[in-house]
Amino acid sequence: MPPVPVILAPMATTLAPRDFAALRAREFPGVCEVAYLNAAAVAPIPERTRLATEAYGQRRTRPHELKADDFDGVLERARAAAARLIGADSTEIALGSNTSFGLNLAAHALPMEPGSAVVISDREFPANVYPWMRQRERGVRLEIVPTDPLGRPDEERLLERLDRGDVSVFALSAVQFASGYCADLTRFGRFCSERGIWFVVDAIQALGQVEIDVRQAGIDILATGGHKWLCAPFGTGFAYVRRELQDRLEPHLVGWTGMQACTDYTRLLDYQYKFLPDARRYEPATHGLQDLVGLTESIQLLVEAGISRIGAHQQEVLQPLLDWLAGHPEVQVISDLSPARRTGILCFQPAGPENTFHSLADAGVVCVLREGAIRIAPHLYNTVDDVARVVSVLNRTNP
Repeated sequence: MPPVPVILAPMATTLAPRDFAALRAREFPGVCEVAYLNAAAVAPIPERTRLATEAYGQRRTRPHELKADDFDGVLERARAAAARLIGADSTEIALGSNTSFGLNLAAHALPMEPGSAVVISDREFPANVYPWMRQRERGVRLEIVPTDPLGRPDEERLLERLDRGDVSVFALSAVQFASGYCADLTRFGRFCSERGIWFVVDAIQALGQVEIDVRQAGIDILATGGHKWLCAPFGTGFAYVRRELQDRLEPHLVGWTGMQACTDYTRLLDYQYKFLPDARRYEPATHGLQDLVGLTESIQLLVEAGISRIGAHQQEVLQPLLDWLAGHPEVQVISDLSPARRTGILCFQPAGPENTFHSLADAGVVCVLREGAIRIAPHLYNTVDDVARVVSVLNRTNP
């Protein structure tokens, strides 16, 4: 039985730059008291998301009053919102709990010949490494291509390796967690398609701050979680599986709700091992419905704000730090600052990064240390003043 088509409410007019301050006050009051620059780890949820999840929880206290729309309707709207975000169809979206859900789906379901290789870049986040290591049990080897001297993917070296004819899968993060490096997905997607290589993308550090069109980029499977740049509840996420692949990819985890015979709840004992004809086949049964309500609200907010406008806002917010770094050449900038590679993740390595990090924390700046560098990650709720606080600390600790 095909899913019921979903039409989401029309999006509000895209925010003008001056409206970001109003959005911060209205939707993100919890971060106004600190310089919260840590969206690459955990982003706050908007007020509208909090209220929507709480309202669902309130209805859940009276389960006899729940309607059909509180079940299938929630799932359908979440799939539709995810599809809109990445230029897909809702039938290509499988809801899951995190990025690892989609990456494991890819690693276990994609056909790979024994003796073939899975290629990744070095310094990938572990979620995009260990599922591929597991494929040694299938006789598939994992090859890790060295990065450039600053730890960023070496695209030319990756393309050279992909061109050797023995690669089954190329798995890549759209944006790297320890540098903010933004990959040229379209270039890689076209290259992989021409050579019959499956292209798998870990998008958790991209979606919500970087525009991705899965069809333009030629992505076969995309995986993401919701708690970072999507500003969604913990335990939410989704995978995109290109429609043309679905009949070829059997689920590794079989959920009863992914079977055609289970669409009629009055006849659940008519067992037939036949999957649904869309990406719902990959969903492992019961979801955290209240949190998917939140995921939908958060994605809609981001789309209303405009992903490209969010990216421009991030760069405006980061400008004081970029100016400071330009005047301090002794500080190593890990991120690639060229326009095509720049994102809202800015990583730099001053002398004594641990001491500087603790000084930032003492000054009310929330950021993290990753791989020996300080990582600053502003989002749509941040202001120039937040980053000016970072510069003030750097002026004291790195004169």
